[in-house]
Order: sequence, then C-alpha cells, then structure tokens
Amino acid sequence: MKKDNVSRRSFLQNSGLAAVGAVLAEQVSSVSAQGTISATQIAASSNVSGLKIVTFKVDVTPPIGDPLAYDPNEKVETPIYVSGVVLDDGKTRVVWVSCDYIYICGESYNKWVETIAEQAGTVKENVFLHSVHQHDSIRWAPEYNPKPGEDGPLVVSLEYCTKSMNDVSGAIAKAVSGSWHSVGKLLTAETRVGGLGSNRRIFDEKGQLVWRGSGKNPLKLQALTVGKIDPILRTVCFENTEGQRIVALHFYATHPMAAYRRKMVSTDVPGRALRYVTENDNSVALNIYFTGCGGDIAFGKYNIGGIEAIEKLGKRLGEGILQNLRQLKEQPLASLEVKRVAVTVPFNPSMQPASAYTGEHALERRYLLETLDRWRQSSVARLSIGQKVHLLSFELGEVFIDYQLFAQSLIPEHFLATASYGNGVYWYIPTKAAFEEKGGYETCDRACIVTPEIDGILRAAIQQCFAEIINSPDVF
Repeated sequence: MKKDNVSRRSFLQNSGLAAVGAVLAEQVSSVSAQGTISATQIAASSNVSGLKIVTFKVDVTPPIGDPLAYDPNEKVETPIYVSGVVLDDGKTRVVWVSCDYIYICGESYNKWVETIAEQAGTVKENVFLHSVHQHDSIRWAPEYNPKPGEDGPLVVSLEYCTKSMNDVSGAIAKAVSGSWHSVGKLLTAETRVGGLGSNRRIFDEKGQLVWRGSGKNPLKLQALTVGKIDPILRTVCFENTEGQRIVALHFYATHPMAAYRRKMVSTDVPGRALRYVTENDNSVALNIYFTGCGGDIAFGKYNIGGIEAIEKLGKRLGEGILQNLRQLKEQPLASLEVKRVAVTVPFNPSMQPASAYTGEHALERRYLLETLDRWRQSSVARLSIGQKVHLLSFELGEVFIDYQLFAQSLIPEHFLATASYGNGVYWYIPTKAAFEEKGGYETCDRACIVTPEIDGILRAAIQQCFAEIINSPDVF
C-alpha cells in the first residue's frame, strides 16, 4: 500500500483516552481492562512466556418445535454453533466468540459477556462477542418473550436458553483448564472476493434511491451497480510451535443469508463456506467466521434464490477463504493490547410508543422503550496483536459499511479485520448521509432507533480507538 504518513497522522486531532492503569495492589478483584480476575490466574499467567491459545466449539442447535427468529423450527438443515478462541500473553487474556445466531440482545448480551469472562478467567472488557446474523436461527432474547398474561409469540424457549448457555459456559471452562497451545506464528491474508456482497441502498439511472433486498431480486435490480462495499475477505491464523495451524478467523462484511423464513435452522452461506473449506483443506484445526459491518450490504445482486443460492454463494465465499489460507503471510508476534472506547448512543426522541407497533417486532420495541436508559452507553474496541495486526469490534448492531471503511482509512499500512453484530438491541446504525436520502429500509422508524448524530459520535470513537497507532511511528 502507498504510504502517506503525514496525511494519516494529521487526520486525527489530538484526542484519546488516558491510559487505563493496572490496579492490582490491595484488592485482587480490582483489575484493569488488561488484567485477569484472580491472584491464582495472575500467578499462573506469569509463569508462561509468550502467547498461548485455546479454542472451543459448541453445538447449540435448537430442538424441533422451538421458535426460530421468524418461524418455528421444523427441520435441522445444518447444526448451528458457538465457536471461539481464548488468547493469553501472560498479562492480558481475551476471548473472541462467534455465534450462529441472528442476534443476542439486551441484558442477555451482557449476561453472555459476563459469563464468558468468568469462565475464561478474564474481565468483561476483554470479551468480544458477535453474532453471524443468519436469519434461520435463534434470536437469543428471552427479554422479548411475552410477559405473563400478555399476548404475543414466544421469541425463544427458556429451556433452550438455559441449556445453550450452560453448554457454552462448560466448554470455555474446560478449554482454559486444559492444555494450551504455545503460539509459534501469527499469519494474515487478504483477498478480493467478487460476486458476493452488494449494497442494498443504490441509485438507479434516474438518480433515485432504490432498495435491493437480501433475497432474490428482479433482474433490473440485479443489473444495477454493486455500490459501496468492502470486497476484501480477511483472515487471521494462529500456528503453534510445532507448526500446526490451530485456528483461523475469517472476516467479511455482508448480511450472511441467501434464503430464510424456511422453518428450518441453518448456518446459511457462512456455514456452507466453512464446510467447503473443510472438504478441500484440513490445514487448520478450527475455522471461525465473523460478519463485518454489513448493515447495508447483502447478497442481493447475486442471489439466485433458495438452496441453490446457499450452495453457490457458500462455495464462492469458501473459495475466498481457501485462497487466504494458501497465501498466509507471517506477521511479527508480540503481546496483546485491548482498547475499548465508550459510545454514547443518541436515541430518536420521537420514537412511537410500544403500543403503536404490531407483528414480529412489537415485543422488541416494548422492551427497548421500557429499558432505554440502560443502552445509552455502548462501545467499540480494538484488539492489537503486536504492532501491525488489529481486530476491531462493534458492540452495536447492524453497522453500515462506511464505518468499517473509515476505520481502515485511519491505519492503511496495518492489517485490520472488523466484526460487527454485537448487542442486537441497537438495530441499524446508518450514516448521516443515509438519513438524508429518501427511501430505503434501514433508516425507517421500525428498523432504526438512533439519530443522524450517531455518525459523528461513532467516527470520533473509532478515531479514539486507534489514536495511539495513528500517532506512533510506522513499524516495518
């Protein structure tokens, strides 16, 4: 990439958070975002030199008859999973988790983060929890269930919630108490993938905004331009000191579903892609997929519909992953650094009352309005592995692609992969420009709860997240 150090550094005015100091003096429970949660764990980590890693993968497929996000589950097309990796450099322990859910929402999201942190032996600030966002899957939000005596559909089975949480909890505890791999190599790759993502909000030949959905679209919509996307598929891979690839994390930005509302649980396109990789390459013990900022991105230009679309698009994504695995480049291996920046979310003051909503989202809106003050603070966070490899995490919901591209523009000489679809309570996070456009879906009242001010607030938080990197000397 072309270097432009002066413009890159001047892009951000002097701003940033004061460094969080480690507080481990008199009380073991007083910890920083870089620390662990007990004296025993701290002592254990201090005996380990270098980066170590463990992984986990849990089958969380719901039983037949349980509610999915939109319909009852009448068939298991493919099992769904919660997969993750725990990294520890002797000082900092982090957990990255990918869930084959449409969302984990509200207080449930916070409970998941707290439980993962407790079982992994770290603090919640070091947990990065994301949904892949398949629609033929679970909306993990028991808060949205009808209250006793209240009408409305059951959003998720409480029995399912208890079992899946216990299974994930146990898997993490087992992983961190077992044998760890010492990391020998950190590897990354990037490849441009065509024929996948396309923008949902595009302008026709008359300059009018038209909306191209995630499913199969009329030919005239398929013929329109791809629009603004991030075409790059990114991979981060960890190899142990024996030369075995332990885990590879893959990041791509688009709505991940090609077919949904089929009354069957499914991992959709990402699941088919990972199966294709396993069928054609066994060089990695575990492959994990993360969805980037795909709030306004979908398969709509290339979706031929039905199971054929899942097969075609899944193979295309899988081929991109395979290409990355075959062109991995080693990166400097160094310590972990976490930086989390608060985002004050500006909610729309003119939201209609919950009673004004009917249908499948009425219970969500009721819960949101009853608990609104709990969600005014969210965050973006960065995990840096050494000085040149970074993972960006949005705790927010369906974030637009502009924010991912903006983050990449701040550190163009570095490797940066982005995961979105954190807490589903926030719904869509558009840009200011999108609010000013007439038409589309993502900015309407039933899909969006924020105001255009989110644009400046979120960009400032992203800048803060990378302030030290932007202002530091380049490392080559």
